[in-house]
Amino acid sequence: MRRSWTQRNVEDIKKLNQNHSTSQVGRMFGVTKNSIIGLLYRDKIRNGYVPSPDSKYTVKKNTL
Repeated sequence: MRRSWTQRNVEDIKKLNQNHSTSQVGRMFGVTKNSIIGLLYRDKIRNGYVPSPDSKYTVKKNTL
C-alpha cells in the first residue's frame, strides 16, 4: 500500500532524523527505514539536489 506524506510529516521526519536513526524514526511512524530514506531523498531531489553524473549509483536511462 502506498502512503501519502503530508508536508507536516516531512518536516517532523526531518527534525526527528537529526537526533534519531532512520530506523527509529520509521518505528515512530509505523513504516520501514527504507520508507524514511526514500522520503528524505525524494524531498532532497524536489529541492534542487542533482546527483553527480559520475556516481556509481547514477544510472543513465535509455532514451529511444
